[in-house]
Amino acid sequence: MQENNNNNKFFPNLSRRSALQAIAGLATTATTLGQIQGAQAQDTTATTETNQTTRLGRYLTIDGNRVYIEERGNGIPIVMSPGGQNRIETLRPLAEKLAKKYRVICWDRANLGYSDVVFEGARDLDLWSDQLAGIIRQLDIRPAYLVGASSAARAAYTTALRYPDHTRGLLTYLTTGGGTIGERLANRYYYSYAEIAETEGMLAVSETPFWADRIALNSNNKNRLLSIDPKLFALTMRRWGGAMRSSDVMIGISPDGCRRIKENGTPTAITQGCEESGAHRKDRSELFAELTGATLIPTPKGYCEEATTGPAYDTQIEHPEVPESPPFRGYELLSMMPEVIDEFIQTTETGYKERGLGSDAFSFNVVTEQESEGES
Repeated sequence: MQENNNNNKFFPNLSRRSALQAIAGLATTATTLGQIQGAQAQDTTATTETNQTTRLGRYLTIDGNRVYIEERGNGIPIVMSPGGQNRIETLRPLAEKLAKKYRVICWDRANLGYSDVVFEGARDLDLWSDQLAGIIRQLDIRPAYLVGASSAARAAYTTALRYPDHTRGLLTYLTTGGGTIGERLANRYYYSYAEIAETEGMLAVSETPFWADRIALNSNNKNRLLSIDPKLFALTMRRWGGAMRSSDVMIGISPDGCRRIKENGTPTAITQGCEESGAHRKDRSELFAELTGATLIPTPKGYCEEATTGPAYDTQIEHPEVPESPPFRGYELLSMMPEVIDEFIQTTETGYKERGLGSDAFSFNVVTEQESEGES
């Protein structure tokens, strides 16, 4: 496996335990969290019992919209959102593991899960990065580590680019780019709903399985959907879809954007992609690492395997099952990720300390006294 010779020294003991990319099709069941949508936003707390563990969640109000978060643990802050179009349930097992050592904040992005639907901004990535930055400020955890897979990775590196002083470190895995994946996702996520809005109206949009689920989880979303002009909704969907370009280094970030992350001095890491993958390509992850100066984490064994079910599921993924999550995505629960995330954070924290920087630092682009003496 090709490695980044300049950066892999930071991960000499990387675990290569087996993992799944995606497991879909588990049945949907109701959750207590789905009943909290009528409460006041910022002061709302809700608790539900899942797998004998108490989950605490609440809403924050950001730019007039409610964003659902769950918080666990203490220590250095990590902020994550689900990948794909998944709900926060898929992140809970990973969050539980990380929360033994860190303060972990998981959140549902706008138009996903329990949060309010919002149709603003040039791109959904800009909307999500504004929300992520708002979460970090409201919780007074600036700067925080940003971690994500797939679409959550896009939200993370967009935030690192637009809000570098909010980002202490950036780690992405199963990052999406190359081939025709951008256009295919654009059609699935956006263009198909634009067509429904234009031909049948917003009631028809609200009755599709995806948007009906947004309403079931957050009753405010019905009025929000039905009150928007179909033409405006379609325009937004087409604008957001048009921003998903397979020609980008990774969807949503150009070569110039990657170089700016490097110039900002943001400590960054990315898992190496897969040779045969149409979405998480090896060559694109390597290009991202080169342009951002990121640590390139070698492709772990099992990372690119096809989804499996039955006994292999329990063997490859060590976590509580999350039956209420439709669909259940194994890539949120890759068994090696807690170890990888922990090693990245510990290595990054060592880097800050070596530079004489404290917990408020967000860049490695600082000349130490020793380096200054060597140059003089």
